[in-house]
Amino acid sequence: MSTLWNLLNLDHPSLFEVKKAFIQNKFKEALDLLNIHFLKREEPKLYFYNHEIEHLVEFAKIHYPKDIERVYAVAEQVVNQVFVFQEAWDMERTNIPVSFKGKIDWSHIPFDDPEWTYMLNRHRFFIPLGQAYLLTGNERYAQTFCEQLSDWIDCNPKQANSASLTWRTIDAGIRSSNWIKAYYYFRNSPHFTTQNFEKMLLSLFEHAQHLASDFTNWKAISNWGVIENKALFELSIFLNEFNQASIWQTLSLERLRITARLQIMKDGMHWEQSPMYHNEVLLCYLSTIHLSENNQIEVDKLIINAARKMVYADLFMAKPNHHQPMKGDSDSFDLRDIITRAAILLKDPILKFGGFPTIDYENMWEFGLEGIDFYTNLPVEKPKDLSGGFEDSGNFFMRSGWDEDALYLYFHCGQLGGGHGHADLFHLDVHAYGKEFLTDLGRYNYSDRYPVRRELKSANAHNTTLVDGIEFTECIDTWGFGKIAAPLMAKWVSDEQFDYVEGSHDGYLHLKDPVYVRRRIVFVKPYYWLLVDEFECKGEHTFSQNFHFSPGEIKLDDSTNSCFTDNLNEANLHLIPINSTPFTAVVKEGHISYEYNLLDKNKSVHYETKSTGPTALMQLIYPQRAGDKAIPTVTTVEVYDLFGEIVDRKDAQAFKIFIPHLDEEHLIIVCHKKPSLHRMSYCIDGTQLFGEIVLIKRKGAEEEVILIK
Repeated sequence: MSTLWNLLNLDHPSLFEVKKAFIQNKFKEALDLLNIHFLKREEPKLYFYNHEIEHLVEFAKIHYPKDIERVYAVAEQVVNQVFVFQEAWDMERTNIPVSFKGKIDWSHIPFDDPEWTYMLNRHRFFIPLGQAYLLTGNERYAQTFCEQLSDWIDCNPKQANSASLTWRTIDAGIRSSNWIKAYYYFRNSPHFTTQNFEKMLLSLFEHAQHLASDFTNWKAISNWGVIENKALFELSIFLNEFNQASIWQTLSLERLRITARLQIMKDGMHWEQSPMYHNEVLLCYLSTIHLSENNQIEVDKLIINAARKMVYADLFMAKPNHHQPMKGDSDSFDLRDIITRAAILLKDPILKFGGFPTIDYENMWEFGLEGIDFYTNLPVEKPKDLSGGFEDSGNFFMRSGWDEDALYLYFHCGQLGGGHGHADLFHLDVHAYGKEFLTDLGRYNYSDRYPVRRELKSANAHNTTLVDGIEFTECIDTWGFGKIAAPLMAKWVSDEQFDYVEGSHDGYLHLKDPVYVRRRIVFVKPYYWLLVDEFECKGEHTFSQNFHFSPGEIKLDDSTNSCFTDNLNEANLHLIPINSTPFTAVVKEGHISYEYNLLDKNKSVHYETKSTGPTALMQLIYPQRAGDKAIPTVTTVEVYDLFGEIVDRKDAQAFKIFIPHLDEEHLIIVCHKKPSLHRMSYCIDGTQLFGEIVLIKRKGAEEEVILIK
């Protein structure tokens, strides 16, 4: 009893009766009064008010029947001590149920994967359990919460040797946030006794002290530092009546400010180059802003600006199906719940355009009735730009529109991003006409026990180029790297008629015969992309391109080596090679992981050529609408210099693209060497040009010349 006496600020105005009972040695009465105080207090405010519950339950039952069905299923699993981690933004999901008969072993490691144990000890499952309790009033759910919470506290004293499994700071942070949220669901239950309440408060204090005492330079640059200090900030508000609360609050806000300065790049991307962890960090900043607004706490503008830049990065990053790319250690998650949350907090109509039309289930509980009303009345504004170049991080997004049938290409040429990064320089994703075509293959798992983990991190598992089959970045194990390739440059231009991006890296400059590699992509809006891969060298090498497809059939045309998907009554994608050197094409089978611990099969096509000196591999990437049978025809066009001499194709190449349904002809010249002399003002098909990449559009007698670079 004396423990709480020492921890509480009994001079707090709202604790007058509690202090009085303590002074009179009426310890049980004091604790009961403290419990009642927490139950009835409206300040500080964290999420929804107690008096809103009936209305929120009614609203949920009307608008979210599928979410409620899922919540009930999860709640029953938790009651039966069956655990499958499938909540939104769970960092390490699972698909195989694990059951406990009798007591839960909080240090259990199934499948030789400690990540499972970390997930168990984060207690995210208390949230759907609590929602099921409010929706049904079933006391079994409240009883389960109280028993499991109490058991965890009893079995996991902070000073125990199992600290590495159950008391890692990141898990302690996530767990304490989940306890606080769960409290708002279960606080009215008769099962949540004063004894449970006291036990929870004392453990939350221990969590806060643990988080407050553990901050390093490594955490300042890691997502751990953000996740932990968002939780410490939340604890400082929830435990407002504790002596240390103001210290925790000052510490957490200052640390969050430091992380925002260090971790968020100028263009709004998180430096670890993983959309998954970009969004875990963003969720923490948004929560900090939310709790601050609810309690009139001033937050550094650096944090607010970081959150705004990050969510705008999400807006452009989102594929037409609203999912984040699986770049680095990322799963294929829908971004709309995060963008919806940001739209409410930042009061931004453009963000509402990228979010859900109406508030979603989880955000309903997050913001309560006021949030529902605000989002309903928030206007919608379409973003002015379609494409976005994030040059600081090397992430580029080309799109033809904001609808779900739009054409979309994502290209990466940026730094590795630490342990969560993959060897993905030059990687690209393609999504068009409602279908995902070319994609990153995901992460699968963090355990070295599974060879596929290292396989999916490799350059060979990405839509990029290789020289002599050598990995430009060496993946040593699940977190470690040997030689790391660095991007050398990137250029981005976005125009009404085209987008253009190019990038290079130093991954093959160490070879005995150094090879300078460059990838260039032209989006001729809104029809197709031209992909140009260039290899500058002197000797003979093997050059290759990999294209990994989402699950489904792909075929090769034996006569042209064109590769195409074979989707019946759906959109398809054609890869049409435009090469001047002989090459081979092979279809291979591989793996794809859309979420952690989930593995599926997919196919890829591997293009390869052996050549001496400067070499280029080019592809026309053409998405085809469902029902459209015609595909473009591509023919080579000779390039002449100023004096009428034929130009070597190692210096410049040109070709015609005929798109049947447009009745339009496109001519494109690609100069592999930058024009720098009079004679390099080239002529193709009767038209004189000067530039590295030039597009000519012809329709009938009309001709339009467009300088791309």
